[in-house]
Amino acid sequence: MARSNKVLVTVILALVALCATRLLEAFVGAPSLRAGGSIARQARGGGEYDISDADIQNFYTQITSGSGGDAPKGTVVSELIVKFFHGEFTPQGFKRYSGLWKGPPPGNIGKKDIAIAMQGLKTQMANPMFVTKGGVGYGVDETKKVVNDGKGWVWLAAEMSPGGLAVELFQSVPYGKRAILLAKQSNVDELFSKVNWDVAVANIDKTFGGPQVKQR
Repeated sequence: MARSNKVLVTVILALVALCATRLLEAFVGAPSLRAGGSIARQARGGGEYDISDADIQNFYTQITSGSGGDAPKGTVVSELIVKFFHGEFTPQGFKRYSGLWKGPPPGNIGKKDIAIAMQGLKTQMANPMFVTKGGVGYGVDETKKVVNDGKGWVWLAAEMSPGGLAVELFQSVPYGKRAILLAKQSNVDELFSKVNWDVAVANIDKTFGGPQVKQR
């Protein structure tokens, strides 16, 4: 009788161990639980397109690896800067310059026009009148985006519009845009004293914090 009880106890213990093993396998193997972290990141617009403070610093290091100066004539970047910063910023909006280009040669966009536009860009990056919402993550609802993420950076980023490439200023990460320039808002001059325009031009073809999409 004692031996029978021992056998019964052994069988019960074996069954308990087997059940516990199966439960553990089910828990570890459950797709919804395994992917929980990923799903949570996706829900807040993050995941593979997250931009960390280290990523931002790396972007700044690259864009300030040059010798500074105004944007070179004949590049996409200089044309965008002239188009969106050569003019007057008013509370009602930006009034683009419509007079005769100074060149050289006169009548065409040249170094003199770029220099004027660059001053407009520097002024607006230091104290922007119009800022586009960004931040939080790629693909998040517009209502969750912020005007200023409090990190002290100001971005110039491009996006395709019905009229072609357009640039905007951001005080938060421009997820899914073409981030061109980045400056410390408290020291915009540092950017322009060391800006690498080759890097800036290359940035036009890169999506920052989002899937790569050809936009021009």
